[in-house]
Amino acid sequence: MIDKWLSKTKFKVLVEKLVKRLFYKKISANQITVLALILGLLSSLSIFLSGIMVWKIQLIICAAILMVISFFFDALDGALARLDKPTTFGGILDIFSDRTVEVVIIISLISTDPLTLMWPGIFSLGAIVLCISMFLLIGGALKEDELDELKKVIYYRHGLMERSETFLFLFCITLLISLRFLLLWIFAGLVFFTAVFRLRDAYILLNS
Repeated sequence: MIDKWLSKTKFKVLVEKLVKRLFYKKISANQITVLALILGLLSSLSIFLSGIMVWKIQLIICAAILMVISFFFDALDGALARLDKPTTFGGILDIFSDRTVEVVIIISLISTDPLTLMWPGIFSLGAIVLCISMFLLIGGALKEDELDELKKVIYYRHGLMERSETFLFLFCITLLISLRFLLLWIFAGLVFFTAVFRLRDAYILLNS
């Protein structure tokens, strides 16, 4: 929902101007995507280490900072791609990187307190699998001339939990140690309902 709202504000224009000034013709969108992936993996490593090393607070803060930078670069790759020409592989790489970062961060969070966080963590991972399955099934069922929303090379349907909401939840779950159990359950529920809403959208789209 946040992604959809931001796309209709001046924020999108500001990001595109920033990208054009700093990165256009200097680095490719795919390279930024990979950089965001690496930073996300380093964030998850910091979370994991916070569960086994004495510098717990410092590592959590480091993880949060790396997560913010990773998300920032993830927001830039699409803007840079639109300045040139989006490619199917770029869209696939972006989805792969986003889901990889989300999954490894959740696994790292579970590892910090496996007895408490195992079940909400497992349900969160399962909900992500269900949600991305619906994403791929709907995209595969639609014809190429229908793929016009947001001018993406891969079909994308707005949902309850998008990239921005996921980032905010993971960021809060990382920092708010005492609330991780509750927040993971809420996250799992919201992602599951996003999959259900996409199933409803599929019914509407394919019967219209």
